[in-house]
Amino acid sequence: MKKILHIQVLPKLSGVQKISLEIFRALPDDQYQKWVLFSTECDAGDRNACIQAFEQVGAKVLLSKNLKRSIGLSDFAAAREIYKLCRKERFDIVHTHSTKPGIIGRIAATLARVPKVVHTVHGLAFHRYVRFPRWQFYWACEMFASLFCHRIIMVNKYYGRYFKWFGKKVTTIYNGIDFNQFPQIEKSENNFPKLLFVGRLDEPKDPITLLQALQRVTQIEPRLTCTLVGDGEKYAECKTFIEAHGLTENVTLSGWQNNVTHYYASHDIFVASSIYESFGLMFVEAGYYFLPSVATNVEGIPEIIQDNKTGFLCEPRNPDKIAENILRLVHEMGLRKKMGQAAHAYVTEQFTAQKMTEQYKAIYENAPHR
Repeated sequence: MKKILHIQVLPKLSGVQKISLEIFRALPDDQYQKWVLFSTECDAGDRNACIQAFEQVGAKVLLSKNLKRSIGLSDFAAAREIYKLCRKERFDIVHTHSTKPGIIGRIAATLARVPKVVHTVHGLAFHRYVRFPRWQFYWACEMFASLFCHRIIMVNKYYGRYFKWFGKKVTTIYNGIDFNQFPQIEKSENNFPKLLFVGRLDEPKDPITLLQALQRVTQIEPRLTCTLVGDGEKYAECKTFIEAHGLTENVTLSGWQNNVTHYYASHDIFVASSIYESFGLMFVEAGYYFLPSVATNVEGIPEIIQDNKTGFLCEPRNPDKIAENILRLVHEMGLRKKMGQAAHAYVTEQFTAQKMTEQYKAIYENAPHR
C-alpha cells in the first residue's frame, strides 16, 4: 500500500481543495493510505466542512499552525514540520498544491527523501500585474522549488512557457469535475436574464471591474440583476461600491456558499473579470448548467471558454467591453441559448473527473514504493 500526502493551504472547499478531493476519491482505499495537510487559517465552519469532506473520502487530515498564506518567519517552522512529518511517516508520494505549499513542501519532502514529489501549479505569483522586483523574486522562488520535485503538473498549457527547461517532468492535466455529483436541476425560466458570478472576491478576480461593467449595463437595462456568490478580502469594497453607485436593487452579495448548484440553475449568464486565472472550475460548473460566460482573455481561461462559441472574452480591466458582451447575450436570446448548449457539450467532454484522475493515478502508480 502506498502512502500519499497532499499539502494545501486553506481548509476550505474552493477549487484546489475540490481537485484533491476528486483525486482521493479515485484512489482505491486498499491501495493508498491518504493524508492531507492544511493550514489552520480559516473560519471554523468552513474548516470543519472541509475536514469532513476529506474524511469521507478516507483521508487523514492534519492541521498546521505554521503553514500560512503570507510570507514570514513561520515558513521555516512549516518546512521543518513537513520535513519531520515526512521522515516519521515515510510517505511514498508527496503532492503539493499552489505556490506556498509548493515551495515549502517540495523542498522539505525532497530533503526528507520522499521517493516521489509531485507539484500542481494552480496559479503563478508572477503575472503581468506584478512589477519588478517582486516578479523576479516570485519567479526565482518557483524555479528553485521546481528543482525539488519529480513531476510538475500544469492545469493549463499557457503556463508551459515558464517551465520549458524542466523538460519531460512537466505535463498538463486539466482540472475535472465529477458531473454525477451535480444534481439534475431543471433550469428556471426567467422573464429577464439574470447574471451570476461565483468565486472569491479578491485581487485575481478583480470584482470592482465587474461592478463597473454592471453599472454601465444597468444604465441601459435597469431590470438586469446579478448575484455575486463568494467572499474574500474585497467583499467590503464591493459592498461599498454597490451602495455608492446605486446598485443595491441590481446586485446581490450572497457571501460564501458550500452548495452553489441552485444558483447556476436559476441564472442565465455567467460573468467574471479576472486579471489572472489559471483555470477556473466555476466556468466548467457554469457550462454544465448551460450558462454561457462573459470573461477575460487571460492565462488558462481561453482553454475553457471558446471565444464566440461558448462565451465572449475580452482584455482584462475593460468594463466597457465586458458590459458590451453582457448586453449582447442579454438582448440575443437565441445566441445565449446556443452558446449555453455549446458550453455544456464542451465542458462535459473535456473536463471530467475521470479524465483528470486517470492521469494523476498514472503518475502515482509509477512512483517507487518504500
